[in-house]
Amino acid sequence: MKYQRLLGFLWLGLLLGAAVFCILWGRVPTKDAQTYLNLDPVPPDATLPVIAISVPVATPAVSAPVFTVPPTPSPTPVPTATPDPRPFSIFWYSDTQYYSYKHPEIFRKMTDWSVQNAESYNALCVVHTGDIVDNHKYERHWHNAASALSTLKGHLPLYCVAGNHDVGAETVDYTAYRSASFCNVLDGKKVWENGIAWVQPLERQRILLVGIGWQKDAPYLDWVLERLAEYPDYTAILLVHSFLEDNGTLTSNGKLLEQQLLPKATNLRLILCGHKDGSVRWQKTYDDNTRTVNALMYNFQDDKKKGLGYLRILSFDPVARTIDVTTYSPYLDDYNYYAEESLDTFTLFNAF
Repeated sequence: MKYQRLLGFLWLGLLLGAAVFCILWGRVPTKDAQTYLNLDPVPPDATLPVIAISVPVATPAVSAPVFTVPPTPSPTPVPTATPDPRPFSIFWYSDTQYYSYKHPEIFRKMTDWSVQNAESYNALCVVHTGDIVDNHKYERHWHNAASALSTLKGHLPLYCVAGNHDVGAETVDYTAYRSASFCNVLDGKKVWENGIAWVQPLERQRILLVGIGWQKDAPYLDWVLERLAEYPDYTAILLVHSFLEDNGTLTSNGKLLEQQLLPKATNLRLILCGHKDGSVRWQKTYDDNTRTVNALMYNFQDDKKKGLGYLRILSFDPVARTIDVTTYSPYLDDYNYYAEESLDTFTLFNAF
């Protein structure tokens, strides 16, 4: 009996050892062992637990950003200013040499009146067609002129051309004229030979002022025509000292301009001049009678009693396309130098 128990314990130990060995090596124990150990077999259709293992996914390399430089945008075109339809005026002086010589108070009356009446006339500027002084060599004459014209500063720009008294008919010396710095045309691109010729656009009104000073055979015509071509939609007004004789015919300079400038300057419509005495008008059509050019001349300063201090008021009506011309002396407080008023007060039709 004692030996049978010992054998039983040994046999049980062997079975337990075999079961442990099978578990460690993944082997399924025998049927006897399962029965002995009371192990439940795994049904063949049983769903075994799935252990999820997270495997890190490699992050793809990120490419460096590519920067594309945007194309340079085209500049936005500056819109062309719409022409101002309101009437406007230009005040016109000519041949003031006698006032600069002996009577600066008369010259001062003219400039004072211009400033005081600029707003009521909607005046854009003052133009002067030459012979500002009597003798360009006398500093006193320039001083008197400067004293009068200084009234305009800050109120009305002044655009002027030199006359023969300003530079010398034969010497044509512009030294003193340039030193006086009367003219407000400052843009170097619009000035030829330091002031002999220049252009000045009045943008809101689409007016182009063109100045040609006293000269002898100066080759300015090509330059002037090039500047005119830059403003095809502007009405050009030419300021020149000599163009008309006192009988209404052309001076030698007038003939030159009529032959070489006027037929080619397709936007030129008005010429203002002085030099000779009196008041005359001239008119001619170009471009198959589709463009009329008017030339006006006035100069009364040689009449030392009744011709003093006259200026002209040019009133433009953009809608009616007319220019009303009025002659007035602030010094004498008198309209019209001539008894025949039509010589001093008149209207230019289809003028621009």
